[in-house]
Amino acid sequence: MEDKKYNSHITFEEIVKQNERRIYYQLHKLNIRDPHQEFYQEGLVAMWNAYETYQPDKGPMATYFNYTIRNRLIDLIRKKGRNRNG
Repeated sequence: MEDKKYNSHITFEEIVKQNERRIYYQLHKLNIRDPHQEFYQEGLVAMWNAYETYQPDKGPMATYFNYTIRNRLIDLIRKKGRNRNG
């Protein structure tokens, strides 16, 4: 399947099914405990944004998902840290 057709043929629900483990992987890698699923939700939003803004000529979608999810989770960790200290 050609990358340019990727977005038009696959629904976001299918993308989530195929890539949900990426969120859990990043949660584990960053040592995040997520009892209320707020980091997971942030990961889903990051995946949606990556899905919407993906440009096939820039590189693989999987790499872009990993990059976007990881950075959004790190941003949320920083935001929570500021809220606790400020």
